[in-house]
Amino acid sequence: MTPCGNRRIRKRELLSALLRGNSGAVTMEYVLLCVLIAAASVMMVISFSRAVTRQIALVSYAMSGYSEEELQETQERFRQDVEDDAVVGNVYSDYLHGERVTK
Repeated sequence: MTPCGNRRIRKRELLSALLRGNSGAVTMEYVLLCVLIAAASVMMVISFSRAVTRQIALVSYAMSGYSEEELQETQERFRQDVEDDAVVGNVYSDYLHGERVTK
């Protein structure tokens, strides 16, 4: 075989080896998928844990024998906390989207 023939064969072997070796790309896709799932899970836990904690606290207040006025004050305080959390969430969302936060 001529030297040019060997070069063509080597180039083909190299090209076919590069095309076969895509396991790193597939692994990276799985890593990105896992990171996105983990981030979504953390956000869900943060969002729902406070709501569940408030409901459990409200039930425990109701079972402990507080008066109706005290329960209404507690409910109002919990509602205000939810509104405050919504404001904080909006500020955080604006910050993530690159908007200027002035609140």
